[in-house]
Amino acid sequence: MSSLSLLAQTVLSPYAENGNTGNCYEIFFALDVLRSMGLTDADLDGLAGLLNRIKAANLRTVDKIDVALTLVRGRPVQAGGCVVAGQTVVGLRNVTQDDNDGGTGDIVLCLASGRELAVSIFAGKVKRDGAIEKCLSNPTCSRYGCTDADATAFKGIAAAAVPEYKKEMTLKYGADEEAWNRKPSAAAVKACSVVAAATAARFNALPAHERVARFQDLTRCSNGGKPADMLCVVNPNCKKYALFNIVKSNIGATASAVSVRADQFWLYMTIDGQEVGKTQVKFNNGVYHKGKTSSIISSWNASCYMNKVFTLESIVI
Repeated sequence: MSSLSLLAQTVLSPYAENGNTGNCYEIFFALDVLRSMGLTDADLDGLAGLLNRIKAANLRTVDKIDVALTLVRGRPVQAGGCVVAGQTVVGLRNVTQDDNDGGTGDIVLCLASGRELAVSIFAGKVKRDGAIEKCLSNPTCSRYGCTDADATAFKGIAAAAVPEYKKEMTLKYGADEEAWNRKPSAAAVKACSVVAAATAARFNALPAHERVARFQDLTRCSNGGKPADMLCVVNPNCKKYALFNIVKSNIGATASAVSVRADQFWLYMTIDGQEVGKTQVKFNNGVYHKGKTSSIISSWNASCYMNKVFTLESIVI
């Protein structure tokens, strides 16, 4: 077994133990980098057993994994190896399950110089205007400046929504609560819209410097930082990807004040009137689940337009 085959085994093995719809995109990128490093068809053949176990753990995305494998096999092995930032890639590390290693990165590129570059990989598209939207955190309401009293009030709003939710779901989908999972709900929209409006008011009442600091926290760019070193935007069909170097954050401590506009259950983040991100206020697992009122104050989805919040540089490997 070649050294690259051993490296591939190490990098890909975690996906055989972890079923996640995003795994296929990380697998595609990792295999493509390994191919450019010199992984041969014979090496890929030797990975068949592991890849079958990965597919068994990721049944919903088997077709996409197969598409990725076909594309990787069709790519010629590069004689000069894989070069990033002017340096040869000599190794990879899988950090997708470790939030303390590589920031939001999933795969770390190890360069010959000893430098490491964390790559954040996700399914998406680069729009015609260059916009790239990515979820960077799943915050609680407190990260928008909401107080303990606010959180208590929001929990009351959630509890009050339960009777209406149960009635609505029963009429639409029957009495079996398992059938309610992931179904849209007017009761949920109503409750989340009230919470969103209150959160926006709380955030906008904060001093300007604190609003900027909280936005930096949500987008992982506090103290000049960035969520990862590189960004990999994989086509949802797993047929191609775009790779970017995240050069720097454009949101400094002296940036114009950030404000929030609530529209139903969305919180739109703006700087000087320009939308730079949005957060979905939502219940964590429906209004009511397994005999309990679900949380309405945590696990929100906070995304930003990466091309506006950060300076991005397109690269090819």
